[in-house]
Amino acid sequence: MLAQADAILGAVTVGTAAALRELPGLRLGFSRLVNSHCSVEIRMVNTRAAEMDKDPEKAKLLRRFHDELLMWRGDLMDCNANWPQRRVAVDRAGFLSTFRGLNDRLKARVRWEEQVFYPAIFGLPARR
Repeated sequence: MLAQADAILGAVTVGTAAALRELPGLRLGFSRLVNSHCSVEIRMVNTRAAEMDKDPEKAKLLRRFHDELLMWRGDLMDCNANWPQRRVAVDRAGFLSTFRGLNDRLKARVRWEEQVFYPAIFGLPARR
């Protein structure tokens, strides 16, 4: 998923006609990957939801998990709606600014999940 987001940034940064022709497919693939990944992740976490609700710290982590995930996905949908292909081609810097923010938040989210959330919820060792 992170590689796909980086590929989008790369295509827009290059900005050639050929690179921009690849952009719709990259963006569609990214959106599908995000939806698929989030669905699997939510199902996995929800299998432990009843158990987590009994522990105030885990319940707090679970709320954060869902709230931030929904907010980020909503922001991705806004980006996709507000930045159609034509607008990206005309204002690459504007799109890059918007999408880099999403990408930075995605990377921070993955770090938080690996270092805090999954170790606390599933007892997995934290990744570095």
